[in-house]
Amino acid sequence: MMNNKKGQGLNYWAGVIVLLFFGFFSILAYTIWQNVITAFSAAGYYNGVVKTTMDAYTTAFASNDYLIVLLFIIMIISIALTSYKLATSTAFFIITFIFGIFWGMISYFFNYVFIQMVSPTVFSATLGVFPRTMILCTNLHWVMLIYIIVGSVTLYGKEEKGQFLT
Repeated sequence: MMNNKKGQGLNYWAGVIVLLFFGFFSILAYTIWQNVITAFSAAGYYNGVVKTTMDAYTTAFASNDYLIVLLFIIMIISIALTSYKLATSTAFFIITFIFGIFWGMISYFFNYVFIQMVSPTVFSATLGVFPRTMILCTNLHWVMLIYIIVGSVTLYGKEEKGQFLT
């Protein structure tokens, strides 16, 4: 069922897992960077050129919040393109529909995992910098639903072109 030739399941999961890990590691990197800035400030090195450079890096880390939205959109487009290129029978729509229920439940489990990873007090100061990441990664079940809808519409909404179905 997870085979790309039949159900597109691996493509859907790849999108969810990439968003989960990218979101977590963006928040983790920003947290570590804030601790580096705190250490430099405490040591008295956070001034002049060092401050300018570190502030630029801080802005770059914070821009990952916009990058995850771009990554989400790229994943939707790539699922649509790969689904459009596949040759498969429309009977697999029903299988995708049935498995979509289980994929949604597993995606909801990934929501819980993400929330547990970023909920400690260590991350609480950085979560305000990543509102888009928090919205996407705490709603992975809706992200999976979007992937299933886009994949199903493009996979089964195309015209038959005499493709050999395997």
